[in-house]
Amino acid sequence: MDDSQVLDKEIINSFQEEANVLLEELRDVIDRLEETKNEFPKALLEEFGNKTDRIMGTAKTFSQMCPGQPVFIQMGKFCELCKVTSYKASTLNNVALIPIFTAFWADTIDILQDLVTHVESPQKVKEVTRGYVPVLQKRLVWLAEQIVILTKGKASGDKAAISVDGLLKKMGLDV
Repeated sequence: MDDSQVLDKEIINSFQEEANVLLEELRDVIDRLEETKNEFPKALLEEFGNKTDRIMGTAKTFSQMCPGQPVFIQMGKFCELCKVTSYKASTLNNVALIPIFTAFWADTIDILQDLVTHVESPQKVKEVTRGYVPVLQKRLVWLAEQIVILTKGKASGDKAAISVDGLLKKMGLDV
């Protein structure tokens, strides 16, 4: 990597601090979502989407500034996945689906935390991505199947895997 592809250490530290605060806030939103029983938590879902969008925006900006640091591309993609699924959860307007989404988001936030922690270690970022993507893919397929089953009936569940694979490929997260 040449110097033009490396962010200043102070900028990286500042990003890590801000991302850590946002990730903690996202965990809090997930906790509050898990406590949802009767009323649909549209405002919390929007809050979740907005917070992931903040990390995503910075990560995507950094990925363009420093194409030699793929960690920012990965962070942007995982945040985009959270944002897209939070908007999907919001449009479904189904309280029964909230625990399914929160379980998925909790896993994704763990991935983001590992990426933020190891932002300066390309080898560790590869290990994190390689280790998590297959697990995340299975959980995303399961999430999609549950959405289809709860909204359209059991017979439609198999079609969910096809649309999830397409989403992951579009985002560049297929393994």
